[in-house]
Amino acid sequence: MPSAGAFRLMRNPWNVYLGDCPVVTEYLDAKPLFSRWFPLHAINQFLRAVGQPAFVNNPILGLLILIAIFLYQWQVGLGCVLGGGIATITELLVGLHPWTMVNNGCAGFNGVLVGTVISILYPAVYGVERSEGMWICIALGALTSVFFCSAFNTLLSKVNVPYMALPFNIIAVCVFLTLQPEEQPVQIQATVFNASDPSCGNGRISWCGVGRGILVSMSQVWAVNAVVPSLLMNLAVLLSSPLLFTLCTLGATLGSLLAITILPEHDYQQIYDGVWGYNSLLAMAAAGCVFFPFSPVALGTGTVNALATIIIQAALRVSMDKVRVPYLTLPMTLSTLVILMATQARPNNCGSPLKRTEVSSYPEKQAIEAWRQAKRSAYEQCSQSDLDPEKQDIKENNVNNISADY
Repeated sequence: MPSAGAFRLMRNPWNVYLGDCPVVTEYLDAKPLFSRWFPLHAINQFLRAVGQPAFVNNPILGLLILIAIFLYQWQVGLGCVLGGGIATITELLVGLHPWTMVNNGCAGFNGVLVGTVISILYPAVYGVERSEGMWICIALGALTSVFFCSAFNTLLSKVNVPYMALPFNIIAVCVFLTLQPEEQPVQIQATVFNASDPSCGNGRISWCGVGRGILVSMSQVWAVNAVVPSLLMNLAVLLSSPLLFTLCTLGATLGSLLAITILPEHDYQQIYDGVWGYNSLLAMAAAGCVFFPFSPVALGTGTVNALATIIIQAALRVSMDKVRVPYLTLPMTLSTLVILMATQARPNNCGSPLKRTEVSSYPEKQAIEAWRQAKRSAYEQCSQSDLDPEKQDIKENNVNNISADY
């Protein structure tokens, strides 16, 4: 007879090694942290942190994303390991976050972004080589990120809002301003598309380029502008949650298309490089199915968040380009921090209410639990209504009045 675990595996792989990969969590939960199991705990949490920038809480898929980063440039992979490793080990030793946030990689993912994004954008934006100062800033920034995350968690948890990538954005802006060289033009590596090519353009815009921009929006979450790594990252997100992948793609598409109406034609290359898709990708996913359980109302909220994020990005672009500092994920973070404080004051007929998820998991599981809870609540309200003595008296009086009329 197959074991219960085998039946579970055959029934739904997203509840075993895909999704949140609970099989690893359950195995390590029984192992003490400060023992010979410390390296495995650290590796598990680091790999989850690698995936958390795109809301992927899975060490196996986090490893796939890390491989994609190394395929792009080994130096960037080294930066990811350096930043994420320092943040993860610091958190395990100091203990600034609740264990659930440590075990799902949330405590260390800002360190991952510090190591990955800075090691890519610092030489790309300023046209210089990676320096010793940059690596020192990555190490110090990753260390600092753990304390910043804890502080923001203490502050924002009072209004039930996650800090997301806010610590990373603050640290990265400070690093760029500190290391910024003098009189160097902004030079971003780009893949040139010919808009006049009749096979993929209309003379004004290259639709092949727009398609590429939507595709690499996923890899731009880690500041990677390359097709092959992005394909691997998209695959990791898809295996983690098909619903998450769908909303990410929808958000990237909305952002890329809206950017066509905002940018002048000579800046369309930014669309082709996914620069205008990754913030809206994250905004759509965050409000549409990650922090709010998926429902028609959550989908609408995610759409509003994605559109608002692009408007904020356009506004920040005007000022931040002047000081030669990238806007990173500030647009998505600022918009989502506000959107997530929205709540429904009245019930709706469009599935589960717009309410923060109480127990985080992969989006499909969150949505199913929320819909079940909404049905239970509706049933209980109907049952209480039927048992209400005052309403029973009203019903009896109405029946008596009708009988008297006849």
